Amino acid sequence: MSDREAVKRQIDKLSPMGVRFVARMVDSMSNPPQPQLASKQTWITSEADWIEYFGLVISAHHGHTVEPLGLLSFETGFRSACEAVGWKVDPQGSAPQRFVDLTVHTANGSSRKLSLKSTATRNLSKTSVHISKLTEAAWIQDVRSARDRRTETLRLFDEYRNAVDSIVMLRAFRSGPSSIPACYQLLEIPSAIFTSLANAKVSAFKADGPTIDCAYGGHAVAARVSLDRSDAKITVKQILLAACDVHAEWELT
Repeated sequence: MSDREAVKRQIDKLSPMGVRFVARMVDSMSNPPQPQLASKQTWITSEADWIEYFGLVISAHHGHTVEPLGLLSFETGFRSACEAVGWKVDPQGSAPQRFVDLTVHTANGSSRKLSLKSTATRNLSKTSVHISKLTEAAWIQDVRSARDRRTETLRLFDEYRNAVDSIVMLRAFRSGPSSIPACYQLLEIPSAIFTSLANAKVSAFKADGPTIDCAYGGHAVAARVSLDRSDAKITVKQILLAACDVHAEWELT
């Protein structure tokens, strides 16, 4: 029995209200947003079915709400798209790994350890990316000397880069808090962007909440890492879009 036939049989078992609900969802998916793909093929865009599936995730989500796709929904949709094209992912409920949200094994045998992020902040930049909270770091509030601050920062980012291959982020562009996003952008930030932190001098960590520039991919300042002492977290700001891989954008009409 094909998937189409199985769906028809299940629909026949639904109540009139159930059929109405399904009809509304099908209607929302009948005109999915058309993706704009990166000019350079990526590991995600190389699988056209993945892109189509995730577009349907967006359509289904907005079949019942104007709220942007949040982090939990993004994680679920990302996982489902991977499974739909036969890529292996961590089982639901598997033991968590520090910094890693999902490990994906693609059809060609490669694997990627990913940190997943999402944002729907107003006035998102078209040229740079902001990560409000890369990770927690309680030691920020305890460390006082620049030397110790540098040591702890490098230790944390060594662990981060060893654990995470890249950060995949979904950005929802919208004009107001009550409006449906006009566009979704899926991009990827390599964890290697933080490698140059090891070259930062002790003097760069003198402030209680220092900001350290990261060079990467020919960009003198590809990203800026900030130690937020008030919230004990690591913030990454002004990440150049040119230093990232933009997989696809979906425009909603």
